[in-house]
Amino acid sequence: MSPGSLASRRVPLGIFAVAVVLLITGAGYLYLREKFVEALIRRSITQTLEERFHSKVELADLRINVYPRVRVVGHNLSVRYHGRDDVPPLIQVESFSFSAGLFSWLRPIKHIPLLRVENMKISIPPSDKATVTSPEFKSSLPAAASRIVIDRVMCEHTEILILPRQSGKVPLDWEIHNLTLTSASASQPFTFHGALTNGKPVGEITTDGQFGPWNAEEPGNTPVSGQYAFTDANLNPLPGIGGILSSTGKYTGVLGQLEVEGVTDTPDFSLDATGTPVPLHTEFSATVNGTNGDTQLHPVNALLGKSLIVAEGSVMGVPNASGHLITIEATVPNGRIQDFLKLATHSEKPIMTGPVKITAKLIIPPGKEQVFDKISLDGQFGVQGANWSSPPVREKLESLSRHGLGKPEAEDVGSSVSDFQGNFFIRQGVLHFRKLTFGVEGVAVDVAGTYSLRQGALDLAGHLTLQSKLSQTVTGTKSFLLKAFDPFFAKKGAGTVLPIRISGTRENPVFTVTVFHKSFEKPFKTENAKSR
Repeated sequence: MSPGSLASRRVPLGIFAVAVVLLITGAGYLYLREKFVEALIRRSITQTLEERFHSKVELADLRINVYPRVRVVGHNLSVRYHGRDDVPPLIQVESFSFSAGLFSWLRPIKHIPLLRVENMKISIPPSDKATVTSPEFKSSLPAAASRIVIDRVMCEHTEILILPRQSGKVPLDWEIHNLTLTSASASQPFTFHGALTNGKPVGEITTDGQFGPWNAEEPGNTPVSGQYAFTDANLNPLPGIGGILSSTGKYTGVLGQLEVEGVTDTPDFSLDATGTPVPLHTEFSATVNGTNGDTQLHPVNALLGKSLIVAEGSVMGVPNASGHLITIEATVPNGRIQDFLKLATHSEKPIMTGPVKITAKLIIPPGKEQVFDKISLDGQFGVQGANWSSPPVREKLESLSRHGLGKPEAEDVGSSVSDFQGNFFIRQGVLHFRKLTFGVEGVAVDVAGTYSLRQGALDLAGHLTLQSKLSQTVTGTKSFLLKAFDPFFAKKGAGTVLPIRISGTRENPVFTVTVFHKSFEKPFKTENAKSR
């Protein structure tokens, strides 16, 4: 073999050898580079989160795929608030992923177009710093953290828990189906859109707004603003009330103090123990502590049927109790008694109509009891010029009025138009009347006693006062015989004053009048009771 031929063979072998060396070197470089970039990305993620939240960050697993684009996938990320181990992690993420261009393989990632997050849980600790048992966490990483800008974050299933101050209490729980964040970075607020199911009452909420930048020292001071729509909220599982509620509104402030304005509509609001549905519309403004649910109600205008209710009060947490203490003071400057009677009775047709004025203070303590069993209500009301819808009731009241006027046989006199005044309070489902006055022309009734809101049982006692003398309430021989007794029943300028008791039920009340220690009972059946 000639020297030239041997040389020609050595050239391809040399090229092959060089190629093998380059391939091995390249593979080694790529392998080392992948490990280097993986470590760099892990460091960027943990360093940025530790600086942003002043908290300890743990990342169990991080994988990088190179071809055809750089793709990063992480699992089991947790951020412990100030390094504390006595509360759940501030943030827990089951998995996250993002992609980047080829050049990100050669330099640290500073920009992520889209970050996908699955199964994230955010547990916001109570703002009471006295509960902190661990020293504030200090990152061991260099102070100058990598700043990563994310165009969009898409979260599939996010749960936000507001941890209570007292151990053993159930945290506020928000489950968000879909949450999208845009322009997410550490130094500026990001825009969000979310859809979630409210826990109690159950209903769907959609919300849009801005959140941040995050306050690492005190999460409750993180700014937030936006608007919401709350639809199909079923009130029936709540003890004592029912209906389907919708609400829209806006909010602004910080997590610990949100100013909220909005409206609600419940076309079929009811008290499920007693009444029939009545439409309820409210316009409200409130200050809400988003970290514990405490709410201060500013004047709220509510329309029950066609009756305006003006209310203000608070919804506050109670130590070592499940739920909140509700305290509300309300006035009805010019309402309709039929709206309230319909809410409190099963009859579709209210037995009485007319203008009403009410002032009341409502207290509902925390607890799982029915509303009627724990409600406390103190107030007074006045109904002037009430009309009765039941013809039998009108006839009996007109007859009573004629007797009170001393003209029992004069068909053209007497009136069923009534006046009501009452001072009352409610405890454990029973309405107590400190004083209840009722009057028609020529007659006044003054009683006190109780009325069961559930069973409708009546137990009232007092006095029946007539303008006429006892003998004038009847005619003929009876009138003549009673004249001798007129002085015994005339008191304080009234013609006749008799002891009276009202018992029975709301459908079938029984009136008892006592004369000379002898009682005379008179059932007073309403039209609704007869139909049953």
